[in-house]
Amino acid sequence: MFFQKAEPNDLEFPYNAISPTTGALTYYTEEELWNEIDRILAEDTQRKFSIGQQCYFNLISGCANPAYFLDSAIAMTLEEYVLIKKFNIPVAQDIDSADYARLVTYSSIDDEYNAIINMKKKDV
Repeated sequence: MFFQKAEPNDLEFPYNAISPTTGALTYYTEEELWNEIDRILAEDTQRKFSIGQQCYFNLISGCANPAYFLDSAIAMTLEEYVLIKKFNIPVAQDIDSADYARLVTYSSIDDEYNAIINMKKKDV
């Protein structure tokens, strides 16, 4: 199990880049980047792709810096998820003692990971 890391680029707020939704040169602030994400997700009316896939394929091509979305806390959470899966480590002794926020986060990571695996199976 591994995660393919998108390489950071030199985009820092504010900056100009081509919008994947409008095709126009856009002045990006943090607020405009989140507006772009809303537009990207709104385009997938049939929900063919996961949120992570939509963001990866639409943003990382040059309209956003992946480093903006990946801080040390998120990297640590991804590492924890991988270790839990790889070594079959329980998240809690039982469901009542499990941390809800962690369960939601790990569930989201698992959904994205499975979407990637399914996409790769279709490409083969």
